[in-house]
Amino acid sequence: MKFRTVKNGYDPAEVDEYLKRIREVYDETLIAQRDRIFALKDELAKAETSVRDYESRKGQISKAIESALAKADEIDRLTRRKIAKELSALRKFHKQWVEHFAKILRKYPLDDDLARTDEVDKAIAGILDEADSTPATDFKAPGFDPVGMLEDHLAAETAEDDEPFDYDAAIHPDENLEQILKDLGVLFDDKK
Repeated sequence: MKFRTVKNGYDPAEVDEYLKRIREVYDETLIAQRDRIFALKDELAKAETSVRDYESRKGQISKAIESALAKADEIDRLTRRKIAKELSALRKFHKQWVEHFAKILRKYPLDDDLARTDEVDKAIAGILDEADSTPATDFKAPGFDPVGMLEDHLAAETAEDDEPFDYDAAIHPDENLEQILKDLGVLFDDKK
């Protein structure tokens, strides 16, 4: 801006007007910068609050993960114990089955029905042999999945008939094995 020259220098009214405009621009800039500083301080405070929240949650999440891992280990341990118990019960059932099957074979000649029964016996023996050869610490070994085998068997059974199968009742029957075999038509009374 050029000021007019007057008797004692520049025109005071123009200089005053110019200084007034500069002061207004300066005040507006100062207000805008102050507002920006306050906005940044608010954002910083919110960010610090978020960081504190995340830090406190980090501890909670770590504890939750540790708890979940401990629970998973406990479930794994209980599952292994249950599998060992069920295998033991299955071995006992298989032993009884073999004893009764031997009695049947002594009394009756081997026919088609008994041959199929012998196949079931061999399948159970194979499963038990595989279970015996699998280390107790590694029930997840490929090729040996007793739970999967039982589930596959259940799926096949339920696909064939609509009556639900109760494994607990099969493993721990109320009747004796001889009566069960008679009911299945595998063992016959000598009196008939």
